[in-house]
Amino acid sequence: MAYLTCPWCLTPQLVGDESVEYACFTCAAQNAFFACTECGYRQTVSKRWTAFTCAKCEKKVDLPRRWGYSVGTPAMTVEGHGQPWPKF
Repeated sequence: MAYLTCPWCLTPQLVGDESVEYACFTCAAQNAFFACTECGYRQTVSKRWTAFTCAKCEKKVDLPRRWGYSVGTPAMTVEGHGQPWPKF
């Protein structure tokens, strides 16, 4: 089980290793895992966002309108959580 942080409420969540998305148990946000296109940093992002700010290189990353298992990153490889774009 991966122990990840929700990007909305910052509450730690237990998520299955092979999962590519989950619903937060605290705030009910729909989250998924995506790798930065610039640096490859794998992070948790909200499925409601159209773009996010990478937590490592702070570049804007556009998200696809829809993505599934082939585009997402498995939970066991996630390193952090993304931030909204523009960054607040």
